[in-house]
Amino acid sequence: MYFPDLLKHPQFYNLKSTLLSCGRRSVRAYLRQTIAVPPDARVLEVGCGAGRHAGTFSARYVGVDLSWAYLSYAAAHRPGRFARMDATCLGFPDGKFEFVFCVGLCHHLPDAAVAAAMAEMKRVIRPGGNVCVVDAVVPASPNVPGRVLCALDRGEHLRPLERLAALLRAQGLRLHCANIPGSFPYQRAVFLGAWGWRVEKHPGPRAALTA
Repeated sequence: MYFPDLLKHPQFYNLKSTLLSCGRRSVRAYLRQTIAVPPDARVLEVGCGAGRHAGTFSARYVGVDLSWAYLSYAAAHRPGRFARMDATCLGFPDGKFEFVFCVGLCHHLPDAAVAAAMAEMKRVIRPGGNVCVVDAVVPASPNVPGRVLCALDRGEHLRPLERLAALLRAQGLRLHCANIPGSFPYQRAVFLGAWGWRVEKHPGPRAALTA
């Protein structure tokens, strides 16, 4: 069994994530420090996998994914609700959520599917809500460990930062952070929608939902 095949199993995926991050929760920490989500907000994670980020916000969380194995694990071990859906065809009405985000989704999708997924994510946010995309990009040299991990990743569409930024810019999302601190050996970029936000004066950038 090859390494990418092992990652289909949620327990192995969680172990890999914990080991390679040395126990850090860099994505969760960054999102909590950057984005203020009210406790009563409705939050959707697209491509939630095993629900690793389900407890990031104290909000009404829903996670969707295509993998029954990941969803079953998430439902048994994580807070919130989970459902099987395609990112390019979400089964929610318009304006259902205050905040929609995805972590590590885009590098599994070709360009056309990324555009379709972004359109769906924008469709299901309410006025004043927003979309956040966190995704791995091909690390800049000389990050040899990061490039090796990219080669082993199941995602077939890992992109350089500039290419992913251009793809998401066409969907109305702008680069917020080129690399989340503490992500090494990965390079993880963050993109936010260019609508519905104000940036508050905090020790570090923090985007807040506007009513």
